[in-house]
Amino acid sequence: MATHRGLKLVKSRRRKAGGDFGRYGLKDAGGAEVFGFGPDGLTADAGAIRDFLRGGMRSDWSSSVAATPGRKGAAKPKPAPKSKPQPKSAPPPKPRFKPEVANLLRALPEAKDDEVFADLLKRPGVRIERIVSRGQATPEDAPMVQDWDEWVVLLQGAAGLRIEDSAEVRLAPGDHLLIAAGQKHWVTWTARDRPSVWLAVHLDG
Repeated sequence: MATHRGLKLVKSRRRKAGGDFGRYGLKDAGGAEVFGFGPDGLTADAGAIRDFLRGGMRSDWSSSVAATPGRKGAAKPKPAPKSKPQPKSAPPPKPRFKPEVANLLRALPEAKDDEVFADLLKRPGVRIERIVSRGQATPEDAPMVQDWDEWVVLLQGAAGLRIEDSAEVRLAPGDHLLIAAGQKHWVTWTARDRPSVWLAVHLDG
């Protein structure tokens, strides 16, 4: 403890009668007497030295605490601000109508005897129809011909088609072509094992 406080412990070595044997004193680093010295030598026993050092350490600790800047106590955390209730969003408007959805490939007619024609849309200058075939073909001596352009696409099945002055073309699902007004044309064959579905767009003018 003496060394920790920067002091030096002095021990008596004199054993003569009435001497200070068994006594102690404390000096500072410069050799000045601090505690336990009297006219006749050393005066403090081990307990007095210990009490002096402990008392001095408590005094130093108290002074250090008093002089140390800082908060006296931890500040209480501020409560988080209460969130304002969010306004309820307005419900989406109800639809004013319900679209009618149809499917060109559902509920197909058998079309085993004759092709089946169904108009899907009619507007001035345009008509859209679905044609369902199953094994039918155009007679060679009765070609089809119209006074308007016709765009046609095969949606399902398989078929062959020939336009005047051209060779036959084989059509698979997704194939489409334009037949000009006044052109003679023939459906040379259609699949017999399944329906072939055409979408024809007739363009007038």
